[in-house]
Amino acid sequence: MKQLAFTADDFGASPRVNAAVERAAREGVLTTTSWMAGGHAAAEALAAAARLPQLAVGVHTTLVLGHAVLPPAHIPALVDAEGRFPSSPVVQGLRCATSRAARTQLAAELRAQIEKCLAADRDPTHLDGHLDFHVHPAIFPVLAALAREYRIGAMRVPRDPLWPALAFDRRHAGRKLREAAIFVLLCRRAVAIARACGVQVADRVYGHHQTGAVDEQYVLSTIATLPEGVSELYCHPGAAVADADPELAALLSPRVRDALTRAGIVRRHYATNARG
Repeated sequence: MKQLAFTADDFGASPRVNAAVERAAREGVLTTTSWMAGGHAAAEALAAAARLPQLAVGVHTTLVLGHAVLPPAHIPALVDAEGRFPSSPVVQGLRCATSRAARTQLAAELRAQIEKCLAADRDPTHLDGHLDFHVHPAIFPVLAALAREYRIGAMRVPRDPLWPALAFDRRHAGRKLREAAIFVLLCRRAVAIARACGVQVADRVYGHHQTGAVDEQYVLSTIATLPEGVSELYCHPGAAVADADPELAALLSPRVRDALTRAGIVRRHYATNARG
């Protein structure tokens, strides 16, 4: 059986993102969203999710390019005086790798982000990470242990098949090759850790190599070549700075919905086995 979860990241980042996610869930093929606990519109996002019982909501854990949940004084090794994480994954990655204080503090911050979702009466269906930073070797074991502790059944491991990504779009081939070389090792380790913690992962995850450039043609191409098993495709509706929003348009596309039907693909999400 071919099963595909459509996930919108950055839920809670802004009113524009929230509106796009809500519309994609109501009118389109979106099944899942990942919520940013420190987002500027985080509370409004969960209020919108309460109106969307069909939408699975996970926690989009954030340790880079965003705001912390804990006060800056509690996690000084991770944030600036305003509670902002660094914009560079390299900078934060080095901190997490070399500083025991940073590793202790990131565990507290990740716990606080999950607890904030629970405090809003929402049980997270999955965990993933902003910019896929959660697969960092110092972070993923901590997050997997938290998933087990809080009985969160699934995590994203961004195993994005390289060759379909290159076949669809050879632009930025060098970046995609470098990403693949790094992430194949990180993801192999992450899968083993997740399984040891009893946490499920998808067989493959689309969108990582195409981040920022997911559109209708990319989604149709993914559907046309989708293998058997459980897959996820993630994107960022509402993130476009221009009026045009190709990622939202792809989720709303009648062509996408028709292609799913013709291919016999079952849309699913993290909360249940499958849904139509």
